[in-house]
Amino acid sequence: MKIYALILAGGQGKRMGGMDKGLLAWQGKPLIDHVIGRIGPQVDHIAISANRNLEDYAARSPHVFADSRQWQQLGPLAALCTAANDLQLAKADWLLIVSCDMPRLPQDLVARFLDVARRTPLCNAFYVETPVRQQYSIMFIRPQILQSAVPYLYAGMRTLRGWLQQQRARVVHFESDADFTNYNTPEELRGLG
Repeated sequence: MKIYALILAGGQGKRMGGMDKGLLAWQGKPLIDHVIGRIGPQVDHIAISANRNLEDYAARSPHVFADSRQWQQLGPLAALCTAANDLQLAKADWLLIVSCDMPRLPQDLVARFLDVARRTPLCNAFYVETPVRQQYSIMFIRPQILQSAVPYLYAGMRTLRGWLQQQRARVVHFESDADFTNYNTPEELRGLG
C-alpha cells in the first residue's frame, strides 16, 4: 500500500505579516522541517504545495508545486484542485494532507487513520477531531476524490469543511489537542513551547 503526504504551505501568512509560515523558525528550525520529521517516517513520499520560496521547499522534497493560475489565492482548496492533476499523487492508495504549521503532529497519525479506514472500507475521506475542535486541514483521503474539489471551488465554495462534508468524510478521534497546535500570529509562535 502506497501512502503519500501533501504538506500545505501555500498560504499568504496575512496574520503573520506576510511571512511564509512554513519557513519560520520554531525551536531552532523551520516549522516545515518539524512537520516533515513527524510525518516522514509514516509515509512513502512527500509533496509540498507552496506558492513562494519554491527553491527552499524543493531542498526538502523534489515534489513541490504551486497552485494552478486559475485557483491562486483561493485558499487550501486551490492546492487540492492543483493536486487533482498531479500524476504522481494519483499513484497513492491514500494521501495524508497536513498543514505546514503543526510541528507536533502525532507519530501514529497515519496508523490511526489507517485503522479507521480499514474498519470503514467504503469511506474515502477522514479528518481529525480532538476534544476541543475539528481539524479539517488534517485529512486522510483517497487521491481519486481530489477531482471533486474542482467543481466545488468553481461553484464558489471555499471551505475544507464543506468539501469534506460533501465527501461524507468521517472523523478520527485524537485525545490530545496539543498534538495539533498551530499558530497564526507572531504571539502564538512565541507562545509555542
